[in-house]
Amino acid sequence: MPPKIRRIPASVASLALLLLTAWPLAAQFQDGRVPDSGQLWFHLNPTLENWSDQFAQNSSLFADGEKEPLFAHVDGPIVGRLFPGAGPLLDDINTDAAVLGFDAVVESDLSLGALDFSTISAQKRTLGLGFELGVIDGLSIGFNAPFTLTDVESAFAFDSLSATVTSATSAFPASGTFFTESQTALTGLQALIDGGSLTGPALTDAMTLRDDADAFLTALQGRSSAGGLIPTAASPAGAQMAQRFADLMTAFDALGLALPGLTLPTSATSGDLDRLFLNSLAAFAPTSARNGMRLGEVELSARFNLIDGITRRRSPGPDLSAVDSTGAAPAALDSADLATPSAALQLRTTVGVTLRLPVLSASFPPFANAPNFVDVPIGDGQTDIELALYQDVSYRKLLFRSMALYGIQRPDALILRVAPPDRPFAFESLQTIVFRDLGDYLMITLRPSLRLNSALSVGLEWEYFRLGAPSFALSEPLADVADAGVLALEGAQQRQRIGIGLTYDLSEAQGRESLSSGTPQVRSPLQFGISLRTPLSGSGGLTPASFRFASGFRIPLGKIF
Repeated sequence: MPPKIRRIPASVASLALLLLTAWPLAAQFQDGRVPDSGQLWFHLNPTLENWSDQFAQNSSLFADGEKEPLFAHVDGPIVGRLFPGAGPLLDDINTDAAVLGFDAVVESDLSLGALDFSTISAQKRTLGLGFELGVIDGLSIGFNAPFTLTDVESAFAFDSLSATVTSATSAFPASGTFFTESQTALTGLQALIDGGSLTGPALTDAMTLRDDADAFLTALQGRSSAGGLIPTAASPAGAQMAQRFADLMTAFDALGLALPGLTLPTSATSGDLDRLFLNSLAAFAPTSARNGMRLGEVELSARFNLIDGITRRRSPGPDLSAVDSTGAAPAALDSADLATPSAALQLRTTVGVTLRLPVLSASFPPFANAPNFVDVPIGDGQTDIELALYQDVSYRKLLFRSMALYGIQRPDALILRVAPPDRPFAFESLQTIVFRDLGDYLMITLRPSLRLNSALSVGLEWEYFRLGAPSFALSEPLADVADAGVLALEGAQQRQRIGIGLTYDLSEAQGRESLSSGTPQVRSPLQFGISLRTPLSGSGGLTPASFRFASGFRIPLGKIF
């Protein structure tokens, strides 16, 4: 059965790669322990990731591996990059162009000003809700539902001096003195025509002057009232328009009448930017994007405990169920004995597998709001199979936790615009069905910790993430495109993060559930943890230099069978 085809712009696919670092959600604070047979655990994992930089590759401004702003790939004249043509703007500026005295403006002469990104910052907040059930001792199955919210904020740097058009409203307010004084001059000219002092060719010229001046002022006032465009003074169209009005002033002056001076604006304003670009082109403009809390990619998992010498070992203290030769029970351990970690080296090893399913509804990101390329998706739309290894080591006051995840991303097909990552909105003609394989990934975390008491530990964290290069292939030949390889540019990623973590975990405590019924360890899975990680290094070009804050709760709900 052929894969289901989904529509998503190439730019959103590129931004989807930025979120690969947050994939192993269910394993945020999992160690190697699994629930006993019939025991149900509840997992709660809130996570926040934010970033405004990425690790550069093949950049003209930054060395490979250095941090560069997220907008580095989309920096430059945004109008030229985002829009295949400027037809609506050209129609606006060329309305009544002949009346205003300038030749029709062509696209090469049209500029709203140099509009560049000054910042792009992204944020992803996820609330993972999951359950884990012990099927038999040592084997568990789990379910995790990540509810995700994404935000992107964009800011722009606007060079108004390079604009060739601006808003007539800001330059010539409808209630301004220019139109009042112009109307006075027109009234005087009409009085001359009606007074009979002009005859023959002079009268004909005066009537033509009246009609030309009235048409000019009516067109200009109409543009002002409607928020239309006019050329700036330094543009070719602006020079022609200024000359046209100067000729009218000269003709009025010859009749003893005075038109006010026409002063065209020398630049655009930030208000013009808002009206002409961000508002009138809001359907396409790369402004901020926010996706409300959505159900992301659901995870189904299974884990099997190979070795557990930490939570399942017996206490080194005396067996209270035994009696000595006199028939008396051994003395109970005091609180100091209960809090003393074992001097032996204990190990706990667990393996697992997770099936991560794509977002179910095509109305949710990454498929919604396709024209806005800064809309960060909540998933990548394909199925993952993830293998996991958990290794815990306990020795005296030291606790070492490690986790390795290897993800296999399944190939799929979808509709993309085939364009490089620096073209955030490519021509519609470049859209076609593309087969993709996003590449496998590896993530390793190490957490050496020091026990401050029997349950509380604090330590360092190190994270390594690597994503293999993706591959893309055209389903059929596409005009002007040799292959889909441009979609894979800078797709491989590598990153390290370091940080600190705090864990309160009763499953590691050195107490006992009951001194009167034997000597088992405390077996409660109650766990709370906080983790903060900051980027250390990376490469790839699209790899986010993201800060990560996470907390995790593991709460026992009791035995259900």
